Amino acid sequence: MKRLRFAIVTVILSATLCNAHAAVDATDTSFQIVESVPVATIYGQPGVPRTQRAWIDMLRGAKHSIDIAAFYISNKPGEALAPVIDTLVARAEAGVRVRILLDRKFLRESESSIRPLRGVPNMEIRVLPVDSLTGGVLHAKYFIVDNRSVFVGSQNWDWRALDQIHEIGARIENRRFARTFEGVFDFDWRLAGHPDLPAAAKAAVTPPDFAPVTEGDPVVLRERSGSPVIAFPAFSPPSLVPRWVTHEQPALVRFIESARDTLRIQVMTLSGFMDYGPKGYWPALDNALRDAAARGVKVEIIVADWALREPMQAYLKSLAVLPNITVKFSTLPRAPQGFIPYARVEHCKYAVADGDRSFIGTGNWSWSYFNTTIDASIFIGGRSPAETLTKIFDRDWNGPYVTKIDAGHTYAPPKIR
Repeated sequence: MKRLRFAIVTVILSATLCNAHAAVDATDTSFQIVESVPVATIYGQPGVPRTQRAWIDMLRGAKHSIDIAAFYISNKPGEALAPVIDTLVARAEAGVRVRILLDRKFLRESESSIRPLRGVPNMEIRVLPVDSLTGGVLHAKYFIVDNRSVFVGSQNWDWRALDQIHEIGARIENRRFARTFEGVFDFDWRLAGHPDLPAAAKAAVTPPDFAPVTEGDPVVLRERSGSPVIAFPAFSPPSLVPRWVTHEQPALVRFIESARDTLRIQVMTLSGFMDYGPKGYWPALDNALRDAAARGVKVEIIVADWALREPMQAYLKSLAVLPNITVKFSTLPRAPQGFIPYARVEHCKYAVADGDRSFIGTGNWSWSYFNTTIDASIFIGGRSPAETLTKIFDRDWNGPYVTKIDAGHTYAPPKIR
């Protein structure tokens, strides 16, 4: 029944795409994939913008407001995030209202970087205590400019995320899409000011004063090349987002269930074992992946070598032994200047189904990221974005950094810090 439902939605969206050229206003709606490329690697898809340039371009264009939801901020003088922070400060000093929402549990990672920002006019910083509300963290990475532009992806506001880590994100220009993200941001911003979960639950049922973008009511966008695509956002966890948005976990399960021929997944970590929080088995994505393989879908998965810790390594081996599933882990070469803590890693979180549907998210694929932790993602229908992501995937899949997981071999996790 779930697969039938997704198939019906796909048919409707395909019909929408057929008429998209008449329906899209190219001046106010566009979609663009953005990639962070670690220096001295083979990565970097030609024609795909790099994160630093995309962020600076979006921030410079701000006239009224910039709202940022970030896991943490880690700036370093002379490194790639510094010009981004300088641009943000300049816009605030020019009169643009800037709101920054950070996670409380990781606030120690942000303190030195946000200290210079606290006195900037028109800039306000709030901290969301997700740990005391659900036991999770604010792990989302998105920002909204002037209620018209959104960036969402795996990139933290970390100098390493711009040129020392492999990341994938997306830039969307569309007012209704941006307002949907703004509604979610406002919900969490108010919660940070008054962290009362019962009160938030009551507020969550209040309908918005606009038509939000959802799985059942997506938007039609246009890539910079002119190709039309459809898209909708999804959010986690259900307890910390308005009821009128699409919830991420069931939408991702339906995405996997819709795959007919191929499913390519690149994510830092992936596990059916519950890790942060209660212990146990998490069947949602695990069952969907195994079912896809059982019905003949070719499933290719790349994880980071950070996923080699136990019991995640054992879980990945349990997938790797199945027919139609191949799992590889990626180990990036050391930076030219030497070892960098918490860097040189595959941090992407995206997937491609059948060459015409894509997913780009901010969370890793395990229970806590969907059920206790604040994350966001976008689902995209259209061949052009899927082709771009497939090229990025294939560069890694066929490249020198990956190792195919052998269930009979034990792999040592890498040094991270």
